[in-house]
Amino acid sequence: MKLEVRNVSVGSLVASSVPLVIFCLALLGGVVTFMVVPNLQLAPMTFVQKLISVGLYALLYVVITTAVLVFAAFVYNILTGVLGLRGVTFDIEEIHHD
Repeated sequence: MKLEVRNVSVGSLVASSVPLVIFCLALLGGVVTFMVVPNLQLAPMTFVQKLISVGLYALLYVVITTAVLVFAAFVYNILTGVLGLRGVTFDIEEIHHD
């Protein structure tokens, strides 16, 4: 069975678990950036300042990445809906368990 995605709901990107997943990945990236990798510029920072830096990094990363995803969905909807280009097609095979 072939399925074609013709429209991506922008609201579903923002209100789904996607920003939470991005936030978790951003927290990991912030911990690696500010606490694990040695950096002489970050040496005078206290532990609390590093925690605040990780949190702000994660929040800013989520906002920017979600904005890029919303913009990409908007462009995808314009190209498939208004201009009539083909959408992404998935070929799904049904599996029967006996």
